[in-house]
Amino acid sequence: MAYPKLMTAKAVYDFAVDGGAVSTITPTRGEVIPANSIIVDAMTVCTTACTSGGSATCAFNAGGLTVISAQNFNHASLADEKVTVNAVADKTTANGAIQLVVATAALTAGVIEIYVTYYQSDISA
Repeated sequence: MAYPKLMTAKAVYDFAVDGGAVSTITPTRGEVIPANSIIVDAMTVCTTACTSGGSATCAFNAGGLTVISAQNFNHASLADEKVTVNAVADKTTANGAIQLVVATAALTAGVIEIYVTYYQSDISA
């Protein structure tokens, strides 16, 4: 029996490239996580702090799952040069790119690297 390998998918949200409108944004630079993958955690590395003209919230999705719940754009976990790890422990329901969900107000700046660690499974449930 072969054991699954731990994999990592990366996406980079960059306001200058991807915009910041209230919407679900699939970063131009990003990978797809396969269906039936078991997500272990999601990590954000904020390389340029997010700004907003209002009270924007940011959440992150991958493969039909919310991997990081909505938080304010100026939350400590999204501060410049901050690295934050979020435990997930769930299985994807579909192939899916890592996405940023902007709500309440638009973002006006920011660069966030998102890393999602997962085991790929070929068994659906």
